[in-house]
Amino acid sequence: MIGLLFQRMLGKIKPLSEEMSLLEELWAYIEGKYLTVDLGRYEHINMGSGSLITARNIILGICMGIIIASIVAAYDKNTLGKFVRKIIKDQCFHQNQAKTLEEYGFHKNYFVKSSLRRGNGILNKVVKCVEREAHEEEVAKMREKHLETHENDKDFVPPKFILDMNTAHFYIPDEEHYAADIRFDHKGSGWRAFLLVIIVTVIIAVLVCFLLPDMIQMVDNMIDIVKGDGNVLN
Repeated sequence: MIGLLFQRMLGKIKPLSEEMSLLEELWAYIEGKYLTVDLGRYEHINMGSGSLITARNIILGICMGIIIASIVAAYDKNTLGKFVRKIIKDQCFHQNQAKTLEEYGFHKNYFVKSSLRRGNGILNKVVKCVEREAHEEEVAKMREKHLETHENDKDFVPPKFILDMNTAHFYIPDEEHYAADIRFDHKGSGWRAFLLVIIVTVIIAVLVCFLLPDMIQMVDNMIDIVKGDGNVLN
């Protein structure tokens, strides 16, 4: 397999466009060698290779979901959480206590700025922007004036809010900072814990692929014992 990959990279055999891509071949190799379920023969359980493959894919999908959830949690608590914890540490819980990103020391943090720039980003659920709130209040007043002369606000076009990362001020409302502190608590969210979750999940996924036929065989044998056939498969 490795030799085949090197030959492809050196251009000694057909181009990738004429056959499977390197990535497809690599996945086929890994799947065939490590993630393929050997189909056993069961006396009491009617399960074909398709059912086993489906069961395997469901288990692998769950493991992949755990890994993705771990990545999101680690990112939220370690990357974005630092900003939240800084606001809480500085006790900026009201509009008149709000500070700019530079004052918080996050004016060069791309990930924090990117999340704040999105109106529906995870930080926007806990971190409030003074300028954005002022804009929303102004839009509400403009909509009320519009309704004084119009039947509805379908043709009302609110002005777009432009967030200036250099001058915008951010804070966490006092009634929400306890929940934010718990949500973005850094305990147990380090990258070591994240790597441990991935390693354990991958090991479980591989073991399941190897042990799934034996587990089904065990159930089949138990059914045989309960029925009293006296013909337990080994």
